[in-house]
Amino acid sequence: MRGPKVSNLRRHAAGFTLLEVIFAMILLAVCLLPAAAAMRDAMRRPADLADAARKLDCVSALMETVLAEPYGRLLSLATSAGPAAYPIPPDAGCPPRAVTIARYGNDATQKIGPGGTGSTLLYVSVGLANAADGNPFTLSTLVAQ
Repeated sequence: MRGPKVSNLRRHAAGFTLLEVIFAMILLAVCLLPAAAAMRDAMRRPADLADAARKLDCVSALMETVLAEPYGRLLSLATSAGPAAYPIPPDAGCPPRAVTIARYGNDATQKIGPGGTGSTLLYVSVGLANAADGNPFTLSTLVAQ
């Protein structure tokens, strides 16, 4: 009787079974794949942030340029809908940008917003022109006479 007990103890002390090893490998694979994806995204993030900061700088610089214009010039460029004919200075370091200048006030349906008929307020908006850029940086403001 002494023989079988020693044999069972040796089997338990010998290590893991094949089923336990396979289960542990599957568990590690399931846990490591999301962790590896998170590490890859974290390593790519600084480049994305630098690009986003550059785009925001380009949009804000153009907004400052537009707002420095005299009110009469902005009023002459205001359209009822769509982008204005505002000349955007070429800048090799910036993506294409779009400027919208519209009269702000009551329109024919008596709704307040861009496309109105008044001449005391102008809606000015500057953003990235290309939809592929995600257009996350649109700055808008109202300009009074």
